[in-house]
Amino acid sequence: MTDARAQRILPYALFVLFALAAIAPVRNYDFFWHLATGRWIVEHWALPAADPFAIASEKHAWINGEWLFEVAAYAAQRAAGLAGMSFVRALLAGAIFVLVFVKTKDLLLTAIAFAGAMQTFDLRPSSAAMLFVVLAIASRGWIAHAAIAALWINIHPSALLAPGIALLVTRRPLPVIASALGLLVNPYGWRAIASPLELMSFVQSGAFVNAEWLPSSITRFPLLYLLVLGGAAAFIVKHNDKRDEWWRALLFAGFAYLALRHVRNQPLFFAAFPLLVPRFELRKPLVYATAAAAILLVAVTTDHRLGVAPERFPLEAVARLKASGLKGNIYNPDQFGGFVIWSFYPERRALTDGRNELYREYIPEYARARGDQRAWRALLKKYAIDLAVDEHRAPLPVLDAATGQRRELPASLVYWPKRDWAMLARDEAGMVFARRAAFAPDVISRWEIPR
Repeated sequence: MTDARAQRILPYALFVLFALAAIAPVRNYDFFWHLATGRWIVEHWALPAADPFAIASEKHAWINGEWLFEVAAYAAQRAAGLAGMSFVRALLAGAIFVLVFVKTKDLLLTAIAFAGAMQTFDLRPSSAAMLFVVLAIASRGWIAHAAIAALWINIHPSALLAPGIALLVTRRPLPVIASALGLLVNPYGWRAIASPLELMSFVQSGAFVNAEWLPSSITRFPLLYLLVLGGAAAFIVKHNDKRDEWWRALLFAGFAYLALRHVRNQPLFFAAFPLLVPRFELRKPLVYATAAAAILLVAVTTDHRLGVAPERFPLEAVARLKASGLKGNIYNPDQFGGFVIWSFYPERRALTDGRNELYREYIPEYARARGDQRAWRALLKKYAIDLAVDEHRAPLPVLDAATGQRRELPASLVYWPKRDWAMLARDEAGMVFARRAAFAPDVISRWEIPR
């Protein structure tokens, strides 16, 4: 095979390798409320003005800057089913990193970036945003930058980076202006730009803890730190080679800061990394071997089951609740909210989900209730909770009123005492309870299981 023909075939081969290595079950907790929102939009041919799903959400205007991703995800689910979403995830990963390779022609950096990205990659808007990071860095014309910003802002709020990228890669005013105006091409106008900034302010207030907003730990994400340090070293070594490409170093520093500051920003860094870092000439056998090792690392460390990860979502427990036909408002921890909404809306309502910006009043209320039994009971009464889909929790220290001694009790007995709540189901991810007083005793006895 000639070298030219091999180069033509390589992108197709890489797409297959990336996609095969990336096949994995859905693990992201937000996926299901994205899916439920896409379903709502398609069924109503409109965007929800306020949150229609959860009981505890604030019913002010919901600025949903990810609606286009949600519609596309729902369409994919309708076509492929939940099992098929593992392949959709794989195809998205393959498309992103083949695009990176086509734009850079650097196999080694592309494969290494792919290996780094897969640790947090899932079917989520921030993953789709990786495509737009690549396109924005690689584009020079003002029409392209306008189109990129207009699509990006309806998929993920990281589109706010688009004008800054246009400024650095083109150093001309027209693409920057076009990109900024492109951000306004969305159903919410300027509010789609202001809303992510308000969320950032809420995050920095310390009112809640969300793992996605935490800094990236060096022990959990060592490859991220290696690439940040390696990229910085490459810029230092190569600083005299191309003095007119200082903008690459600035962009690299910006994406590195975002990735280190918040876990949720890592996909953007890995998408940008191969397009920005200076390249070194290496022998082809070494390049191919290292790239193959990076892809193989992903392939052997990835869980290649299809569908939805049962250790993350209470699939069997929720299926049993659905089979019971019991109606009522459902308590849930926020990570199960999207799955409960997807499974039961509109017949039954979830309490909360992962959209932190919609729960500014509920978040501190819930935090107080978790540590105060009277506040806990008041919360359940306030939201008329008759059913619960809860997670497995560590045993809790409880003061025994009779003896005055502290002892540990299963969390399920503390929050869902047997005299008031019947256990209907349990699986490796969660448990289902029903309030005894809300249902006929014969119905409870038909579905109750031993604790």
